[in-house]
Amino acid sequence: MTLAHYHAKRDFAITPEPRGTVRKSGTALAFYVQRHDASHLHFDFRLELDGTLKSWAIPKGPSLNPADKRLAVHVEDHPLDYGTFEGSIPAHQYGAGNVLLWDCGIWTPDVDPHEGYRKGNLKFHLQGEKLSGGWALVRMGSAKDAEDATSTRPAKENWLLIKERDGEARTGDKANITLARTESVASPKKKKIAAAQPNLSASAIAVDPHGAAPAAMPLTMAPQLATLSDRPPVGDAWLTELKFDGYRALCRIEDSAVSLFTRNGNDWTAKWRRIAEAARGLAVDQAWLDGEIVALDADGKSSFQALQSQLKKTGQQQLVYYVFDLVYLNGFDLSSMALIERKRLLAEYLAQLPADSPIRYSDHLLGNAQEVFDHAAVHGLEGVIAKRASSYYSHERSRDWLKVKTAHRQEFVIGGYTDPAAKRDRFGALLLGVYDAGELRYAGRVGTGFDQATLDAIFQRAVKLETSTTPFAAPPTGISARGVHWLEPLLVAEVKFAEWTSTGAVRHAVFIALREDKPARQIRRETSPIVADRQTGAQQQPARDTVASPREEVVVLQAVLKKDTLAQSSTAEAKCTVAGVELTHPSRILFAQSNTTKRDLARYYEQVAVRLLPHLQNRPLSLVRCPHGGGTQCFFQKHVTDATAAEIDRIQVPEDSGTATYMMANTLEAVISMVQMGVLELHTWGASANHLTQPDRLIFDLDPAPDVAWQDVIDAALLMRSLLEQIGLLSFVKTTGGKGLHVVVPIRPHHHWDIIKPFTRKLAEHLATLMPQRFTAKMAKELRGGKIFIDYLRNGVGATAVAAYSTRAHPNAPVSTPIGWDELGPKLRSDTFTLSNLGARLAAERSDPWKEYFSLHQRVTQDMLNFGVR
Repeated sequence: MTLAHYHAKRDFAITPEPRGTVRKSGTALAFYVQRHDASHLHFDFRLELDGTLKSWAIPKGPSLNPADKRLAVHVEDHPLDYGTFEGSIPAHQYGAGNVLLWDCGIWTPDVDPHEGYRKGNLKFHLQGEKLSGGWALVRMGSAKDAEDATSTRPAKENWLLIKERDGEARTGDKANITLARTESVASPKKKKIAAAQPNLSASAIAVDPHGAAPAAMPLTMAPQLATLSDRPPVGDAWLTELKFDGYRALCRIEDSAVSLFTRNGNDWTAKWRRIAEAARGLAVDQAWLDGEIVALDADGKSSFQALQSQLKKTGQQQLVYYVFDLVYLNGFDLSSMALIERKRLLAEYLAQLPADSPIRYSDHLLGNAQEVFDHAAVHGLEGVIAKRASSYYSHERSRDWLKVKTAHRQEFVIGGYTDPAAKRDRFGALLLGVYDAGELRYAGRVGTGFDQATLDAIFQRAVKLETSTTPFAAPPTGISARGVHWLEPLLVAEVKFAEWTSTGAVRHAVFIALREDKPARQIRRETSPIVADRQTGAQQQPARDTVASPREEVVVLQAVLKKDTLAQSSTAEAKCTVAGVELTHPSRILFAQSNTTKRDLARYYEQVAVRLLPHLQNRPLSLVRCPHGGGTQCFFQKHVTDATAAEIDRIQVPEDSGTATYMMANTLEAVISMVQMGVLELHTWGASANHLTQPDRLIFDLDPAPDVAWQDVIDAALLMRSLLEQIGLLSFVKTTGGKGLHVVVPIRPHHHWDIIKPFTRKLAEHLATLMPQRFTAKMAKELRGGKIFIDYLRNGVGATAVAAYSTRAHPNAPVSTPIGWDELGPKLRSDTFTLSNLGARLAAERSDPWKEYFSLHQRVTQDMLNFGVR
């Protein structure tokens, strides 16, 4: 981590390039791509890591086609300040020519980035203005090249930049992203530079004029729309707002005249009179506001049904206009101003309104989109909107705005209804459809969610639209079409449902309300261009928070999003302290199925510290880190970085290329510091710091194939125990928290790894030879069908196994738990014990089933090593 080679090549008295220093990287890692028109046009690809930018020169630039393996020449590290550099490097200087910031955003490593970089196989995901999805950087050359590579090496290595095959990949002309998109992301394509510094505010509120352009007041305005995403984006480049359950509304203010428009330009000022009257109180001459009008029900929850009911009333006392954007102000178009600046200006203007105004500021949280989404799910809200903080207002659907829903929900065209059955009158179910290539495609039916008033209202409108011909391109037939009345496809219903079937129909649909603001011809099936999580395939909705008090959920969640009031929220404080270690975002959900938070995990380790710490003491660790929770992008980490907390002990460990600094958790404070890092699994070496070359345990991981019965796993453990007792070694058993069992043998640290590993292999192969139909000691998966793999490989130098009492990175938070041999049975599975039930087990235990583990000083003798030798 040095910039010596960067500094040595440049004369900063001449070049405008930043000198820069090594700075500490944050939790979100930035990437930059610069178009460098030097002696030869090329693109500079830069990834933030350990306080500098790892850099590659790509002669042809990135390609979206996975078949294009683009040469990437590794060059010296650059300072983080260089990432946003644009300008002209003078003649006769290194790299002379023009530099344009072609792309930037956040990169997320798929594996330990230090290990991937060192080995020359770095896989990651990008979230940028132009580049997104999965990518890989692969070093070319010999193994020695890989061993010699360091972060400071000045030599120019050849790598390859390759696009992964995913939803962001393209072929043909669409793959040539560098030709299709040539503009700078530092100055958006709509940006206009004002000739003078504009005074945007009659009330003298300070504003950065960057991106504001003089323009006449528009009569109409198209809203920016969000793109559906399967998951929240990662990194501080995004801000996150709540997704409201209401009507999108654009507010035009000119002098004392106020108009309110739906997303399709319909003037609904008369329907939203109270909001229009409140908007006249803003101290502006001209403005366009963007937001959502919602209604609060009797319990203070936003409700679309309540909104429709309010529209039929005259008082409209419960209507609230949550404003999230300011697009035009007092003679200036703010579209090309950064969103974060538009919102700052908006907040200052709305602060002038009285406290009881129905117009409210829609607050946000910068970064931590997953946490906001988790809270939205816990409170039963529709979802979140994540927006790129630096983006301009595009007046069209854009991937700078992403919507992430806590459940499936969208609009459908009503193409028919069925006759009522049983005690219901009016109709039985509504037939739903979506438009595709100009044709209405059948998408199933919805028969629940109606009260009598809704049945009456829909039926009165439907009978006027009855027609003798079906509106669907491929209508239901046979029994499914019996008793169906076809309708002209003019009505639009909002529906929530469990999932889409393989035939394109909704399952378990529930009617919410009719939509008056969206024309039927615009209704399409909502799909996400963002690739779903590769491990879970979908978002899992956390269980409802049973601790939260029944307060107005919009107010509660808005408070959650305000940094200055986070500490006052009982459901989402900004920080908390466990064992003297400060946890940020303690309410972040780490295990989705059990709704377990970071705070819960820290409290668990505090509770079991007396059992856990002896198994960690003085042992090098490998960690499974999931910064945004299990089921997201997790990776192994072994080496210490600059960001490693001081509470975590260090140890120098020999590696093939020399030594490396590993971590140890010798105290509870160290364990809690690892929880703060997002560590969900603790894996320990089989040797301690005092005897790194001499293991003090044997471990046999009984890993069953998917088709192996649990009783066979139990029998395997008992057979291994008997074999070990036969040669004179006592063993212990624990669940792994995954699929199998660990048989563990404590020994004195006497023999070298080179002796212990062959010994454990001999024992594993012995059982595999005795019962080849049930066991295998070979790692190849194609040889493991119907068998249990006796994994002895965890007994080699550098190999690890999950520690006793460590959680595993699975949705229900299972724990690797020591048990007694007499507890093995059909009711106890490998993942029986979880973070939620282990406390009760420990409280009920009369004694530790492994109480003799650390006092059993048994030794592997020469006779044992000669086992099987004749």
